[in-house]
Amino acid sequence: MKNLKSIFFPAILVTAASIILILYSFFGVAHQGPNSMNIGSPPQTMELGGQKGREGVFRTIGTIAIFCGAVSYAWLQLKKKRRSSSSVIQFLVKWFDKLHQFAGYAAIFLITIHGFYFLVQAAVKRETYTGIAAFALLLSLGGYGFLIRRVPNKYMRKVHFLLTTAFAVVALIHAGGSAIAAVLSIIAFWVLIRLIDRKTKKQQTRS
Repeated sequence: MKNLKSIFFPAILVTAASIILILYSFFGVAHQGPNSMNIGSPPQTMELGGQKGREGVFRTIGTIAIFCGAVSYAWLQLKKKRRSSSSVIQFLVKWFDKLHQFAGYAAIFLITIHGFYFLVQAAVKRETYTGIAAFALLLSLGGYGFLIRRVPNKYMRKVHFLLTTAFAVVALIHAGGSAIAAVLSIIAFWVLIRLIDRKTKKQQTRS
């Protein structure tokens, strides 16, 4: 029981903190004045173009991070097809088994860069708090992912899955369009995998 608490408690703590940040982003930030939300000096007019250009770069980094996270999430369904007789799926299973770990750590690295820029250079606004919530969840699920193969406990994967799902929801709130595109890409990938697997089974049945 004590071991079970030690596995769930960090995840519960991070999730609760993320919920508080999201609620504050919707109900707390709305009551603040625009001046109190700017942590840096206001940009000069001549610097606006350069600042927008830099913001575009770091927003793109955030978008890439979301799609890296999507690659990791796609593995959740693909790993269930380990015993598929399709050679295509078998290849993808072996490839994604290694790729999803790299993609997960890449997402953490890229989101760190993305978040650091907007915390230091941009005004604090609603997206700042949802971004911190998303980063906290991503960092924690990365930690659980690291421990999965090192700590023999069946609940470790369960917590990792729940944190991954929580991150996906918060990413949708934070990023909007790019996160929706990533989710749709995952769904399309899962549908394609099922179709390939089903087609292979039908061919085997006929033969």
